[in-house]
Amino acid sequence: MERRSNPITVFFPSSILSDVPSLSEKTFKVGQIARAASIFRVEELVIYPDGSNWRQDARLIHSLLSYAETPQYLRRLIFPISPQLRFAGLIPPLRTPHHPLGSSDVEYREGLVLESGAKGSMIEIGLREPVRCRIPLPKNSRVTMRREGGAWVPVPRESVPLYWGYSVHLDERPLREILAERRSGVLIATSRLGKPVSQMAGHISRAFSERRGISLIFGSPREGLHEILGREGATLDDLVDMTINIAPGQGTATIRTEEAIMIALALIDFIGGSTGLPELQDGVDGT
Repeated sequence: MERRSNPITVFFPSSILSDVPSLSEKTFKVGQIARAASIFRVEELVIYPDGSNWRQDARLIHSLLSYAETPQYLRRLIFPISPQLRFAGLIPPLRTPHHPLGSSDVEYREGLVLESGAKGSMIEIGLREPVRCRIPLPKNSRVTMRREGGAWVPVPRESVPLYWGYSVHLDERPLREILAERRSGVLIATSRLGKPVSQMAGHISRAFSERRGISLIFGSPREGLHEILGREGATLDDLVDMTINIAPGQGTATIRTEEAIMIALALIDFIGGSTGLPELQDGVDGT
């Protein structure tokens, strides 16, 4: 499970929890997003504000996603007992490379700095005992460690060649401002009003072949991206590179956001893995 050469970022609204009433259901929904992101090696999950109670919902989503991404052996050290995490056991294990089973013999591990001083640090990395490091590190900080011979040394997280989980970011700006920032790569919106993804496969395929990053943007359970941006005085077509319909023949009246994320990531992953196929190299754009 190597890190993607073209990172994928997923944007979704804080209002994704507005259609479920209980904390257990909310937790399960967020767990599905965590699993989808991990299966398809998403690098970043971005929560944008939407709805009247967006701060509370956004913080809950952020906490649950962060908890799910943290290796099991570090959770009790990083996350204090909290009502928000009451049903965290409903989140299925991610089983990503940075979530090793037991004392698995792996080259990299996530750790938490337990003690730090002039002579070095003591770090919990999920082995029988914490390991010592000669480098003083900030206490209570999370670090990525690499085994070099018989010692463990800290390394930048981005230097790990394996897929090393996702990061979670809460962006408090309106979606219009977030998209106007124009991150590098390709911005792809999802909407029932978009072109069928089959017609846009060539354009998406080229993004993969050029090793460009891909950002996927999703709407809420009650409003699509056109409506959300319309309230902000913006137009979707002016802010993204393409708008795709991921299920043009859907048999249900609606598709839940967590379902849309899973479907879209599966389609994007398939197209990205098919960049060598002649029909995708030609680029069918439906024009």
